[in-house]
Amino acid sequence: MSTKHANYRHSQQKSVEPTADGCHLVLVDTLTRVGKQFEGSFKPSDLGGLSEYLAGNAGKITYQIRGNIVSDQSGSQKKRLQCIILGWFEVLDAITLQPSRFDLDIESHLVLVSSERELPPLEDESDHEDYIVCGREFDVLSHVQEEILLVLPITTPRSGALPEMTLPKSLRVVGRNVAGSEKETQRESPFAKLQALKKSR
Repeated sequence: MSTKHANYRHSQQKSVEPTADGCHLVLVDTLTRVGKQFEGSFKPSDLGGLSEYLAGNAGKITYQIRGNIVSDQSGSQKKRLQCIILGWFEVLDAITLQPSRFDLDIESHLVLVSSERELPPLEDESDHEDYIVCGREFDVLSHVQEEILLVLPITTPRSGALPEMTLPKSLRVVGRNVAGSEKETQRESPFAKLQALKKSR
């Protein structure tokens, strides 16, 4: 664990409970105005957009989100969030196509605005924070997934597109044996051919 996240495990925590439709939503005002901090964890398979890159079910993803409101020089208030994502999961190595551990250590700083009209021009945005349009609720699962996909190398293979040669040898042998046995059963016995010839005479 990096030094900047050394206090991660020691802070107050409150897990985000999933809603009935499977989302993980937090009221923005609870995060920013009240200043509450939320922590929790996901299994890698919980993130639907990540599933096609996973090479197994192993791993764990933890998050910490805390917010505040900051006034700038003009007196306008900004709703800000700090999001820390740690953990790991397995993906396929781009060269060997074997499972390889991918570690996460992400920290992002967000400014929440209620509409696109409040977004600043791109040239005025800071390199250290991102503006996002957000309503009354902040979707934790969706944001965690997006942050992870942004740091995932574009060369990461999709596990659903595995060539046959990557299957375990035992499965490949069984597959050939099954195919071979089916072909054998489809072949007509020479004795059956002889019997049919005798009947035709």
